[in-house]
This record gives sequence, C-alpha cells and structure tokens, in this order.
Amino acid sequence: MKKVSLIIPSFEVGGTESSFIRKANYLKRTEFVPEMVYWTEGGELRKNLDSSINVVKLNASSLRQLFFQFINYFNKSVPKIVHTPTFMVANIALIARIFSFHKPKIIIGARSDFDSVCKASNNFFDELKLRKLSQFLYPKSDRIVAVSKGVKNSLLTSLDIEDSKIQVIYNGILSEKHRDNCEKPDHPWFISKEICLISSIGRLSPEKGIYELVCAFRKAHKVNNSLRLLIIGEGDEEKKIRKYLNDYSINDFVEIISFRDDYYSYLSNADIFVLNSYYEGMPSILVEAASSDVAIISTNCKHGPSELLNGVDHCRLIEVNNENQLIDAINEISRIRKTKRKKIEHLQEFNIEESMSKYLKLLKELIS
Repeated sequence: MKKVSLIIPSFEVGGTESSFIRKANYLKRTEFVPEMVYWTEGGELRKNLDSSINVVKLNASSLRQLFFQFINYFNKSVPKIVHTPTFMVANIALIARIFSFHKPKIIIGARSDFDSVCKASNNFFDELKLRKLSQFLYPKSDRIVAVSKGVKNSLLTSLDIEDSKIQVIYNGILSEKHRDNCEKPDHPWFISKEICLISSIGRLSPEKGIYELVCAFRKAHKVNNSLRLLIIGEGDEEKKIRKYLNDYSINDFVEIISFRDDYYSYLSNADIFVLNSYYEGMPSILVEAASSDVAIISTNCKHGPSELLNGVDHCRLIEVNNENQLIDAINEISRIRKTKRKKIEHLQEFNIEESMSKYLKLLKELIS
C-alpha cells in the first residue's frame, strides 16, 4: 500500500493545514493512500477533509512526547512517505526515523524564510538549537518542497543542502471556487458606494502584523473617513486588537469576524486587500487576492510577495513594519480603488491540478 502520511499540528485555520488537507483530498483520487496525522485538539478545517480519509491523533503535548509518538506511528502505520511541516517538527520526525524500525521517506514542506523563523523565537538558545539541528538534519531528508524560489534560496544559503534536493512547487490554491464564489456578502459595507473597504485575512498572531495594520488604519482614517477595515481571522492577538479598537473608539470603522468558508467572496468584493506580515514564504491568501481584481498592498517580506507581485499594476510592496509607507499606500490606492487591475499572467502555476501533478511526480520518484 502506497501510504502517504501528512503531518499537521492541528486542524486550526492556517496555510500549512489548508495546504496539507488539499493534498490529502487530491491524493485520494490517485494510487496513493493519504493519512492525516495531528496531535492538538480542535480546529474547524477538519470538515474540509474528505471523510473517507483516515485520521490519526498522536498523544503528545510536548516535543519530547512527539518524538516517541512519531517512532510508534512509523512502526505501526508503516507509511511509505511522510510529509512534515518545517523546522522543529521536521527535525523531530527525522530523529525519530533514525530510531524507528520502519524508515519512511521524509519530505519537508518549507513555507517560510529560514532566518526569519529562527529569529522569531526571540530566544538566543532556541534560535541556536533550531539552526544547529536543521543544519545537521535537513540534509538527511529525502526531499524538501519549497513554496517559492525565495524560500529555496534561503535554505541553500543557510543550510548545507544540495540544490537538487530542494524542489519548488507552488501551493495548489486556485480552483473553480475562485471564479464561482464571488457573490457580494450580505454586509452594509459591500453595498455602499461611498465606502472604500479594506480586507485582511489571516491568523491574528504577531508575525501577521494585523495589530500594526489596525494602528496604521486609524491614522489613515483620519485623512479619509470613507475607509473601513474588515478583518477575517482568529488568534492570540484578537483580545489586544479589540482593546485597541475600544481605546481609540474606532469600532464603527473596523470589524473582526471569525474565519468562514466563504471568505473569498469577502476578499474579492473588497476594494483593497492588505497583507502586513513580517515574514512569509508564498502566502496562499495573497495568491487568492491576486486571482481577483482587487487592489493589493503587501509587505515586501521574504520571499513570496515580490515573486508574485513585482511590476503588477495597483499593487504596492512596502517595507516590513513601516507604518508610514502603509498609511501612504492605503491613501494612494483608495483614490484609484475602482480601477480594475490587469490579470496576473503566471497564476496558472498556483492551479491545483498543475501543482498536484508535480507533487505526484515527486511521490512516484521517491518510491520507485
């Protein structure tokens, strides 16, 4: 049996989780047998997984427990291939394989700039541990799949890995829903022609820069009171953001709603989409925004945004954590918001069928 195990921390909303679920659903139609593996309870993305796909929950609440659970899982489930997310989880899986009787092929999914993730730990010893482990273990993986050319280059620069071991496969994101699911949401901000609506969609965590976006929006709104900001997402920073909205009395102009299945209709019918991340690899939500004709403002973080948007009209790349540039971009684009953006030519690389055909080819190579 050609079992492929796809490992995610949980079924919470996130780019890695969504990408792995799409892969599992697609593999169900092939000669491979997908199995989803996770260890943290909760998450509404579980409903997006084909109900016939087997799901295994590991009993782990620490990295040490995860190590032993991986060994047990490899020996009991006997997968041909294991696909892990990046960095510490990948390192633990690679160590576990050394001590396991059954030794599956291991693919690492690389989604972010290596240096940025290391520095985000904000702890010298944690950063050093991650760097040293990755430098030793990553070359022992069977293949690394990078979501962008920039992510591949960051790994080649930071780790001693052969170029041929890292393959760039853009996440397969775009499908029929990006043409069909565009009906205007039943929300007053989408009806009024006087409003310039900004949307931002993503996890409410520090690296996504949503709090900083709200701060910049408040100042931009003083110049242009037609602006509104709709945030779709959940996360640890929600309480902090809501406190800011209350403190500055801007609840009437900024709304936060939980993640929802029809988020693309909100994104595509807004006037401006903003990605304010500190680091990314190739953010799925930015690709989805690019598939519409909405104007885009994005931080020029490593590495995906510039790879996707450079030279595209009605798109602005700004410096990371530069509030003045963000305010200026909002004010500038809000003046031309009704001008439709030209279609981005290279988006076919993000089509699910094209992406998965490359992924299938890789799987077949690894077991041949």
